[in-house]
Amino acid sequence: MGLISTYVINMLGYMIVAFPLYLIVRLVILKKRKKPVKKSQEVILALFVLYLVGLASQTIMPKWNMGVDVSTGEFFFDVYMSNQLAHVNTTPFHTITSYMQVNEHTDGWDSISNLNLLGNVFVFSPIGFFIPLLWRRMDSFKVIFFIGLSVTCIIESIQYFIGRSSDIDDVILNTVGVVIGYWAYILYKGIVKLFRVGRRFTY
Repeated sequence: MGLISTYVINMLGYMIVAFPLYLIVRLVILKKRKKPVKKSQEVILALFVLYLVGLASQTIMPKWNMGVDVSTGEFFFDVYMSNQLAHVNTTPFHTITSYMQVNEHTDGWDSISNLNLLGNVFVFSPIGFFIPLLWRRMDSFKVIFFIGLSVTCIIESIQYFIGRSSDIDDVILNTVGVVIGYWAYILYKGIVKLFRVGRRFTY
């Protein structure tokens, strides 16, 4: 799980940087609206926005590098966006099948497989969980499925133009992840409902 941990840590870095910026913008918006603030809702919204920042950092942000040239002492900042580096797969389940097979010629193949299979599924699960939790009118399997499919298709399209891989299997795995997130929300909603009923009987 080393590679997955690395990606999570990278996401957290962007989320930490984004947090104070989000806080300032959100406070300004709330001050202008002059409406009662529901703290639990604001916490959930903040978590969702920060998650989206982390997700964007690992999916649609171009590869970049910065530092100081040792030989000249000059600062440099390079961004790589050439689609000549992009790899495209339009055959469903081709990549999934290849990752499920044993590859003795590649070191750490299990970690690479886990990252690309499990990572692509569960990194998108929060979308299916947070959206109906924040906006109840979107509490529908069809709506969440459409949102999940649309978001991942947009991401894969952008990735082609910034030198990342575009893969139909990523669309499949990401959408499955969103659906799993929605199922988790349904489970959570059921548990909350049972808890409330239990408390009612207790009183």
